[in-house]
Amino acid sequence: MNKRIIAILLALVIVPATLAAAPFLQLGPLVSYNRTVVEFEDKDAWDINNFSFGADLRINPLKHMSIDVPVTLGFGSGGAVSLATIPTLNVNIPVGSIADIAIGAGTQFDFQYTGKDGKDWTMNGLPMDDAGDAFQHSKLVYRLGVTFNLAFLSIGANALIPGSAGFGDGDFGGIFNPMWESTRVSVVALFNLF
Repeated sequence: MNKRIIAILLALVIVPATLAAAPFLQLGPLVSYNRTVVEFEDKDAWDINNFSFGADLRINPLKHMSIDVPVTLGFGSGGAVSLATIPTLNVNIPVGSIADIAIGAGTQFDFQYTGKDGKDWTMNGLPMDDAGDAFQHSKLVYRLGVTFNLAFLSIGANALIPGSAGFGDGDFGGIFNPMWESTRVSVVALFNLF
């Protein structure tokens, strides 16, 4: 086949695919697996207590950029409550008009309530009074996501990979070095609002 015809056919396929924009706002339920991928084969790996449930908010301000804010809520013994979020800024790569791949980074915020008065809230394991230190020692988290867009509904799966060192740990290379063995996964169903 003539190379010029092949180039024209590829352009006719790729250009419409890249022009297909995701909805501006998406929201839906999220299920997150709390164990790492290396723990999948444990005897109690699929126990319901290994899962967190929540919601995912995705904003797509530009065609190839998204902001993803998953939030999970958990309850423990003695009235303990945990609220976790990992907001990420992502670059979206469309794959045809039905799917996109998102690659991004952000950081994790874990809020926990362990007592009976409001002073028992912690952020990333430190008291809320030390929120600056808690943020300083939080880790960079990489996100890789695949989303299939089906009319008004999008179904996605995400992998979250933390860095090996916190921002304030003094290990600049470790901040960006992913800990593959600590990868966690989640699935989401997003309703395309507008």
